[in-house]
Amino acid sequence: MGQQTEELIDVLEQLIELLESDGDMHWSRWMRKARAMLIDSDYSGIAYLRSAYGGMGSFNDLMLGQNVAGVGYSWTPRHVEMNDKLEALRNRAAQLAIEIKRSL
Repeated sequence: MGQQTEELIDVLEQLIELLESDGDMHWSRWMRKARAMLIDSDYSGIAYLRSAYGGMGSFNDLMLGQNVAGVGYSWTPRHVEMNDKLEALRNRAAQLAIEIKRSL
């Protein structure tokens, strides 16, 4: 397993922790599956991870810290910090996945 793959696994672990801290189970399961595939040296995990990005309702569209309140939404106190971290991790995961795919 290469250094970039190890870094991607670490980034996925951080994403999982962040997603679950906000109660998101859909995307955290997705990231857990991609992570497990990579740990098993199953590089189809790269394609699986990349399939989360793009299109309506994709991982790119996710915003953390939203609560449904009646007919609208409210934000948790840490939503800006959470979404900044999400954006950084999401972008790093995508970048690493592209770099790993190129090297295979």
